[in-house]
Amino acid sequence: MSATPDSSRHSDRAVIRQSGLTGVAAGISVIFGLLLDISIAARFGAGRATDSFFVAARIPLALTAIVMVVANQALVPAFRTSLTKRGAAATHRLISMIVAVVLATGAVMLLGIWLLADPLMRITAPGISASEAATAASMAPVVFGIVPLVAVSEVMRAYLNSRYRFVVPALMSGILTAVAASVVLVGPILGWRHDIHIVAFAYLSGAVLQVVVMLVIATYRGLRLRPALHLRDPHLRSIGKLVVRPTTGAGLNPVARLAEQILVSFLPPGSITILNYGYRLISAIGGTVFFRSVIVALIPRLTEAHNHDDQVAVRRLTGVGMRIMLAISLPLTAFMAVLSQPGAIAVFHRGSLTRASAALLGVLLAVYSISLVGSAVQRALLAPFMARLDTRTVLRNTIYGVVANLVLLPLLILPFGLGNQHAILGVALAYSLAQFVNVGHAWYRLRRTIGWRPDGLASFTAKLAAASLLTGAAMLAATVAFRLDQVSGRFTLIALTLAVGLGGCAVLAASLHFLTGGDLTSAWRSLRRRDRPASGGSGGALSTTEAVASSPEPAGATAEQGEPAMTGGAA
Repeated sequence: MSATPDSSRHSDRAVIRQSGLTGVAAGISVIFGLLLDISIAARFGAGRATDSFFVAARIPLALTAIVMVVANQALVPAFRTSLTKRGAAATHRLISMIVAVVLATGAVMLLGIWLLADPLMRITAPGISASEAATAASMAPVVFGIVPLVAVSEVMRAYLNSRYRFVVPALMSGILTAVAASVVLVGPILGWRHDIHIVAFAYLSGAVLQVVVMLVIATYRGLRLRPALHLRDPHLRSIGKLVVRPTTGAGLNPVARLAEQILVSFLPPGSITILNYGYRLISAIGGTVFFRSVIVALIPRLTEAHNHDDQVAVRRLTGVGMRIMLAISLPLTAFMAVLSQPGAIAVFHRGSLTRASAALLGVLLAVYSISLVGSAVQRALLAPFMARLDTRTVLRNTIYGVVANLVLLPLLILPFGLGNQHAILGVALAYSLAQFVNVGHAWYRLRRTIGWRPDGLASFTAKLAAASLLTGAAMLAATVAFRLDQVSGRFTLIALTLAVGLGGCAVLAASLHFLTGGDLTSAWRSLRRRDRPASGGSGGALSTTEAVASSPEPAGATAEQGEPAMTGGAA
């Protein structure tokens, strides 16, 4: 029988503490990413050159995002289960084989890109000129080089997360972007290339240092890689089966992003660039800093609770995740909706990027902020399915959201007209509305699978929403009073925007105190409480590889047939 999990790891205090620390670390990474975007924008503006780079980078950056999702959804729970059931040595051998497969696959991919770069760029952005397509094709092999490097780094991060190491791995992306920003800023001083190609080489340099650092950290934390590749190994084949659905699901999101790029390539020059900045920023602020930080702290705990058949812990952790996500996303939406435009002008209006382009980026971010609540709640609702390796539900959820996004795209872009750069706002709105399709499906599946009834969540959400609305209204009144849309000095605009933001924080704190005082007191008591050790054993739970190898369907697939795999009610 497996050892009982350490109850201190599963306490609400541990989840929120590690989520917070991971969020801080991820925030540092986002700051470096923002510095990289600012460096590119200031140096090259928003025009044909930057459009060419983002066309070249669209697919490789999407592939790195897919790798991140697969590592989070499949590899973290798989490694956690393998460590629990099979021990460190067997898990290290499995990871060694995965790294070998990643490197071999990456080599084949780079050869294909070297041969097919030109037609690929023309297909994915048919509206750009021939010279822009040629420039993009010349950068594609360099940018694609980051994919296998980032994939190895994500394997290392999944291993560290599975061992409850979250904070340092969350800094991983910051290594890449910090190095890339340094190359973009310092390159011209050292006499390196002065055209847009320097950005491609900057990304590659960052990916190289990132993988070196992650290998060193993982080795320090106990990982022992050895040359190993046995394609018939049952555990490696099980991992291969396990990642099919997460990879397919994650791959559908880039399909929607490519559909956006195809349409936006017919808009005025610079539209692709501004759209990329907006999407990267909203993904970083919501997904990387806040939401992913919560999920990476929850999934190993949910996985271990499921492996030990501790359904009480599963239900409670699900409820904790929902409340944390709502407490983050609702106020964040208010701040983003009001402060995005003055913030974007203050930060991005420099060098070659015009004030009009920075203002458009701010409006785009405000529209994207509509997606934050949907994105946060979706992740919390899907976390139990990820932990129990129910990849079918996660895949179907993604399919429904992508289909909704693709249907909404032309309906919300074409009314602007292809000659209007503001048509990119329709892209952000389509993406945001599609998030709530994901929420509807995930909510339905969770209720049907475990009979989850979130008692008290409606009242909690209403109070948070009221506090967020009061905060947004107060900040909007302040922006009008300060006439932020007319301020020209950068430092004055930054100071006033910060002042409005700090005032919003004060209003939010006061609103939460009066509206949710009792809830906050209960939450504080919850954080001080330590759980009793789980009474159940492993409950006969199979290891990840055993569960997959013993059946053609992944663990938890029966849930789609209406057979609940977990019992209980409210969290």
